[in-house]
Amino acid sequence: MHMLIGLDHVIIGVNNLEAGTRIFQEDLGLIPSGGGQHPTGGTANRIIVIGDTYLELITIQKPEEAQQSIRERLAQGDGYLNCVFGSDAIAADSAAMSTRGISIIGPYAGALHSPGGQSRAWQRTDVERPDLAQHYPFLIQHDSSGQERRMRLAGWQEPPTHPLGVTGVLSTTLAVEDLEEATVRFQRVYGLEPSEPFSGEFEGWEAQIAAFSLGKAPHNGAQRFELASPLSKEHVSVETPNYLPAKGALAAHLQRYGESLCRMTLMVNDLAAARHYLNARHITYTHQEQGNPLLWIHPSQACGASIMLVEG
Repeated sequence: MHMLIGLDHVIIGVNNLEAGTRIFQEDLGLIPSGGGQHPTGGTANRIIVIGDTYLELITIQKPEEAQQSIRERLAQGDGYLNCVFGSDAIAADSAAMSTRGISIIGPYAGALHSPGGQSRAWQRTDVERPDLAQHYPFLIQHDSSGQERRMRLAGWQEPPTHPLGVTGVLSTTLAVEDLEEATVRFQRVYGLEPSEPFSGEFEGWEAQIAAFSLGKAPHNGAQRFELASPLSKEHVSVETPNYLPAKGALAAHLQRYGESLCRMTLMVNDLAAARHYLNARHITYTHQEQGNPLLWIHPSQACGASIMLVEG
């Protein structure tokens, strides 16, 4: 039986790639080291390698070639577009999805060319539609693996150490309206077993969560893909900035963006050292000291991306 091996990457859309790169590098201490232009789709990117996962900052370079979904999402501002699941047997994983009655596109080939003339390639399978900005993660299998893959992603060099002290991507979280319905649906799409629902109270937010394990990560067991629904269904204003984990923020995210990625969780060596780094750069975040120490970097500081840091 084949298994999805982990979180391959997280896609963050930015309207200005140079400015977004500067924010992640100088303000957040996450160093981009690769990237280039996609031959199709009218997009360009920068890559931040974190362990065996990477963050992709992506922008529209040629609007006439870009997908309408990306144009519409970026018209609302910078932020998450999607996350991507890694596969080591994408043909078999795709066939299994088709057997479960899932509408897929692929596997089909993709490539990226760096400014230095190098290129790397992959196979990709989309769920229902081939859009980067949507609620279903696509599957990907690269033309290299292990350290070779990491070096190619980092621009054919050793990936840098990040000043923020980040060592791994632990999870991504997708906001959903109905947790029970969405859990059954995502289980069917990806063939993954969900956890029992649990409260987000220990992380300081009013959410009910279900988690799916994704293979084995090198640092802290299995990476996770999570679904989160707000405990309260009350109408909230989407005009007032309301950042996770504040009350009403998850509901506001759903009202504005629909079912979509709302956060990622990164692991740091030393949470106190990470706080010191962020404080020195006047980065706004919400810190939780009691019980389970963690902090949430506000999306206004990270190109629309809510980022949770935990120590491990």
